[in-house]
Amino acid sequence: MANEWDVSGNAAASRTFDGPTGWRKFYNNHRDVIIAAIILGPMLFWWMVVSGFPTAFGFLLGFFKWGEITASPKFVWFDNYIHFFRDPQYYMALWRSIWIGLLVTGLNMLIGFLIALLMNLSLFGKAIYRTMWYVPVVTSVVATTQIFNIFLDINNGVIDNLIKRLGYEPILWQYSVGWGVFWIVVYSLWKGVGGMALLWLAGLQAVDPILYEAAEIDGANRLQKFWNVTLPGIKPIATYAIITGLIGAVQIYEQVMFITLGGPYGQTEVLVFRILRDGFFDFNMGMAGASSVVLFAVVFIFTVFYFRMFASDNEKSDPRRGRRKRQ
Repeated sequence: MANEWDVSGNAAASRTFDGPTGWRKFYNNHRDVIIAAIILGPMLFWWMVVSGFPTAFGFLLGFFKWGEITASPKFVWFDNYIHFFRDPQYYMALWRSIWIGLLVTGLNMLIGFLIALLMNLSLFGKAIYRTMWYVPVVTSVVATTQIFNIFLDINNGVIDNLIKRLGYEPILWQYSVGWGVFWIVVYSLWKGVGGMALLWLAGLQAVDPILYEAAEIDGANRLQKFWNVTLPGIKPIATYAIITGLIGAVQIYEQVMFITLGGPYGQTEVLVFRILRDGFFDFNMGMAGASSVVLFAVVFIFTVFYFRMFASDNEKSDPRRGRRKRQ
């Protein structure tokens, strides 16, 4: 019986791939998988080479003490992580990254939403306004931060020269913790609010106008239409904007590098800037890898928490979800 089954199985397999007809039938049965492999295969390979391998290597670096490129790495288990949470330079940089990221994301979304509401109106030349708001997004960080430095320089800065002419003492914009963080936040908003506004605008224009007409027939005022029609309609865009905005805001470092250089005394350092210093200036590859893993864990936990909260909110708002089948 076993031999008969094997023979019949081999015969069936040979009939499946026998000639062009067999391959055509196989292609028709697995068409979606084949097309997906052709389209996604090169991209997945590129991701593995450019992002996947460096990410895995960064995870491994966190378990080694590697002071110089030419030196041999030493396996130290969790010593780098213990040092991270004992050294104020590291955990304060992490805390600074979190609260600056939350502040920038919140203000970015609020200001971007207000700008999107204005751009959604029927205004003359609104295409020009949209372009003007988006220009900072595509400009060079190095060039624009240098323009900021021209304004903030204590000796020849535009703002301090104006203050001197008014008879007041110049302000140490880049050498004060409070003012340094203030200008980092201001630059981050100036750089990112245009992109956030276009995201909100896409969400506003995706809301079906029929819903507004139906709400108006029901006697809803502007606030009720905004609360019951606009906000639910832009909720998917809001989710994307919050996640991507926070990930980008937590990873800022160009602003710190070119405006304050982490000063004074490292009190405006954020974690990504600290990782950059450890990896490329101090050649402390182990701490750079461990810090990267901690930052990844924080962003991952927040993302999972937000998606869980968003999914549970959807289940509450949709009575068809989460309903158990009756036995």
